[in-house]
Amino acid sequence: MSIRLIASDMDGTLLTPQTNISKANADAIRRLQSAGIEFLICSGRDYQEARSVMETCDITCGYICLSGAAVYSPDGEILNEIPLTSQNLADIERILNSQHAHMDILTSAGRYTTAQKDWKRKELYSFLNGKMGLPAVISQEVEDAVQKRIESTTFISSLEDLPDDSTAFKICSSGLPVHKVIKLKEIFADFPDLAAASSFPDNIELTNQAAQKGPALKAYAKNKGISPDEIMVLGDSDNDLSMFTPEFGWTVAMENAMPCIREAAKYHTKSNSEDGVAWAIRRLVFQEDI
Repeated sequence: MSIRLIASDMDGTLLTPQTNISKANADAIRRLQSAGIEFLICSGRDYQEARSVMETCDITCGYICLSGAAVYSPDGEILNEIPLTSQNLADIERILNSQHAHMDILTSAGRYTTAQKDWKRKELYSFLNGKMGLPAVISQEVEDAVQKRIESTTFISSLEDLPDDSTAFKICSSGLPVHKVIKLKEIFADFPDLAAASSFPDNIELTNQAAQKGPALKAYAKNKGISPDEIMVLGDSDNDLSMFTPEFGWTVAMENAMPCIREAAKYHTKSNSEDGVAWAIRRLVFQEDI
């Protein structure tokens, strides 16, 4: 079967460690689209954030966001949403509070956090520095990006402070010691109605169990008459694992991927700092000997 749809994660996959999309990757996506092959983002990011990255490259595509909790057409139409239930929210808040872990809450009313503003600012600097800690010199570009995120985030004390008419889709906690992430995943494993995963070793991301990338991708493709064996997926972390099942025709792990992804993948490509998405597209789709 030929490849009709390519679904790619963003952070650690399509984006560089500095969270930009390279010219090589953008050019490869445009080449796909010119050849009639659909490109789809499958990200833990929210829609506005994911779309803004792609729009910098003038690329229009569909989106599976919030790790599968929200799906959008290329025109921006909401195709499906799977929010956290009230019980999900109560369980998450109780457990994260017990482990002294803050909450970043992605909702229909925007982004909220229980972290302190100074701590969140430092965490964002580190994230935009490729998870390498605080940069020695902060560029104006990074400063502007951090300030934009701070201004678009509402700082709260608890989930009780969320607007009554808001809907929560995903809760994350970042900048954690790795051993605490492991412990939290062990705890949340006892909650079958929650899905716990990570984009990076120092974070945990929580959604409703039904809100995962793999099932969302299958549903999106089915509506377009595309079978799983006509789909190529690219990813690097365990929140991509639900896409790395045998039914998908081409599962491609980044060189920088977590071991669970590398072991599950049928194919491997270069790292996200070496235009690995473009390399995989050229090699597997266009059969170039590179």
